[in-house]
Amino acid sequence: MTPHVVVDIGNSRMKWGLVRGGRIADTAALDFGDRGNWFTRAVEWCLGTHTTWVIVSVNPTATDEFLAWLGQHADGISLLEDRVAIPLELDVETPEAVGLDRLLACHAARKYAEKGRPFLVVQAGTALVINLVNANGVFCGGSILPGLSLMAKSLHEHTAKLPEVAIRKPVEAIPGRTTEDAIRAGIYFAAVGAILTLRAGFGHDEILPIFITGGDAALLIPALPEPVTHLPDLVLEGIRLAAEARP
Repeated sequence: MTPHVVVDIGNSRMKWGLVRGGRIADTAALDFGDRGNWFTRAVEWCLGTHTTWVIVSVNPTATDEFLAWLGQHADGISLLEDRVAIPLELDVETPEAVGLDRLLACHAARKYAEKGRPFLVVQAGTALVINLVNANGVFCGGSILPGLSLMAKSLHEHTAKLPEVAIRKPVEAIPGRTTEDAIRAGIYFAAVGAILTLRAGFGHDEILPIFITGGDAALLIPALPEPVTHLPDLVLEGIRLAAEARP
């Protein structure tokens, strides 16, 4: 099945991908509940009732709202919910518990990876997810920790005086001379350190290539030694590939 639009519904927003000519031709990051903006984007993309949508979600509440709206505007709606639909072998203890967005990102990244070489897929969003794919293209698990904004929010909400900060640019590896800068440095290098520690500790002699996606990817890339490849639409591309593999 070839979709016209693929949708990745995350924890804090959703992303649409317009499929044209066997690739993601355009994307839109949209807020939950903003039906006016959804409609505007649908009009701009000339999406009619016969448009085929394929959706993946980690957010059931947002999905229910979106499906209720979409049902008024389109006939061809498919919710990808089964990992069996993703042609990716797993070597983990509980395969059924792995988020589909992780599997889709890793499935899509294999397109860009050197054959026979293991690699990491980093998803830098609400959560910072670090995934390992081995030399045989098998998903081997990884690590999950709070993303930059979630770390900042949690630190503020669970302390008496620490402010909530925003990280809008890469942080230099120097001591923070204000409380805010110290928090930014701590959060930023906690994320960078997690990626680099796992990159070094996954049991490979070579430096593993990193494919990184997500809203905070551009912030983290300057602190990550090469080889690093930024693929902003990795999950959307995974949805497209999985959908096209279905009969």
